[in-house]
Amino acid sequence: MARFIPVLRFPARKGGPLTELALFAELKRRRVFRALIAYGIVAFAVLQVIEPVMHGLHWPEAVLSYVVVALALGFPLVVTLAWIFDVRGGRIERTTPAATDRSRLHPTVLVAAIALLGAIPAVLYYFTFRDDRQKPAPSAAAAAPSIAVLPFVNMSGDRENEYLSEGITEELISALANIEGLRVASRTAVYALKGKSEGIQQIGADLKVGTLLEGSVRREGSALRVTAQLINVTDGFHLWSKTYDRELKSIFAVEDEIARSIADALQRKLVPVKQATANTQAHDLYLRGRYFWNKRSREGILKAAGYFEQAIREDPGYALAYAGLADALAIRYDYDAVPAPEVLSKAKAAALKALEIDPALAEAHASLGLISHYQYDSKNALRHYRAALDLKPEYAMARKWYGDELVVTGRIGEARAEYERAQRDDPTSLIVNNALAYTRLHDGDYAGAQELFRKTLEMDPAFAPAHGGLALLHAYQGQIAESLEEVDKLPYGPAILDIFRAHILSRAGRKQEALELAKKVEARSRTEYVSPAHLGGIWGELGETDKAFALLRKACGQRDPGLLMLEVEPAYDALRSDPRFKELLRCVHLD
Repeated sequence: MARFIPVLRFPARKGGPLTELALFAELKRRRVFRALIAYGIVAFAVLQVIEPVMHGLHWPEAVLSYVVVALALGFPLVVTLAWIFDVRGGRIERTTPAATDRSRLHPTVLVAAIALLGAIPAVLYYFTFRDDRQKPAPSAAAAAPSIAVLPFVNMSGDRENEYLSEGITEELISALANIEGLRVASRTAVYALKGKSEGIQQIGADLKVGTLLEGSVRREGSALRVTAQLINVTDGFHLWSKTYDRELKSIFAVEDEIARSIADALQRKLVPVKQATANTQAHDLYLRGRYFWNKRSREGILKAAGYFEQAIREDPGYALAYAGLADALAIRYDYDAVPAPEVLSKAKAAALKALEIDPALAEAHASLGLISHYQYDSKNALRHYRAALDLKPEYAMARKWYGDELVVTGRIGEARAEYERAQRDDPTSLIVNNALAYTRLHDGDYAGAQELFRKTLEMDPAFAPAHGGLALLHAYQGQIAESLEEVDKLPYGPAILDIFRAHILSRAGRKQEALELAKKVEARSRTEYVSPAHLGGIWGELGETDKAFALLRKACGQRDPGLLMLEVEPAYDALRSDPRFKELLRCVHLD
């Protein structure tokens, strides 16, 4: 529907009326239209440039409003000057008036009035309609400053430096949580979006935050480059950005400076937090240790222990490094052919040292819980896990181990709930995803188990526990060739692999092949350590009951953690009806 446009009519002049047509001709003769077009182009260019400059220099929003008003006021000025003056031959000259008589209202005034009237709608449009359209509806989440730290990208040539970018991301999340009045999205929520190609505004909507911090880390030897940008979700413009070229030893200063810069940009106060260590070399070694520890392989665990020991040598008062060493020593039993008592005593000493340095360290309580678990002390294991979770409710590893303790006692449903909570707290944890897959395998949900095992392997194709889980899954489904193929991918010693193969072949009815492998492992046990619990399990499955119980009693005497799965491990099914089985349950306090 066409709009009604009022026409301005000028008073008649003596000697001839100045009609609308005459005014139009005069504006054209004085090149007013050309000046208006040029000014419009310049004004548009100024508006396009001023917004990113304003955000980059942290100017207040009012600056943009002043610029718009100034440009609008320039509109009548340009029209008036174009009416009075012209450019001829490179010189500015006064325009020759048209051959008309003067009237009561000079045409220049009329033209300026028209220009002013034309500028008013533009100003109203900017400050009313434009703002209403661009400003998002206020929400409870956006009412207070909020931020999400997106995973920093490892830009180094060495993929092993991934530990550094992950460590910086997590430490910035922790640091920003200490800014008063700032709501920080959890690591869980942020990592759930990892790998998804979503725009800034969509990520902000998903996480319900008003700002995003993203960045990258590049390391070359001891040289470090950290780039960080704080982005406003509403318009996608940078509120703050900076590149830090420092030595690795300055990493703490970089993290602190980033946190302070964000606090300043959001006009908030940063509450100082005590650092776990002031030694940057020890900190770097600790991050490396955790990176390899999370790999859950024999080589990774040994590397992790080495890095934690180096970190302790760098800073003997570094409690987190002692807790890391305790974890690396404790889980060696699961990934290496080593007697549990040999490593658990050292692990316990490290965990106790960590608590001596920092009695409120959640990681140390969780470590003691794991050690108690391996030592058949379920009561103390649960006590330490609860203490760890009271101190740090989002500590996914403590919750996963708490679930493991529930599995041992046959409380699979409760364990599954703990694993699911741990997965929410740390969706990228390989071992947590794997534990949840095992509960589905136990329930007979083969499709669900396979989906989780595959998801875990997408994150790390070499993750051994997931390949082990797939081997069991294929065996349960009668896919023996596929099962043995997965076993071949496991980075374990020959004895462990042969026991695994023997169980698969026995389940498939290929008893003779399984028997040959069991004899082979038995011969190997005379010259190297083989878990008597694992060896006893395969003899029991093959029907050698007396031999099985002799080995299981030996495992009890050695406090072999392999006996902890007596209640739920299918390998012991053939022995459950024997009275001697109850003696074993009493040994591990499961009666």
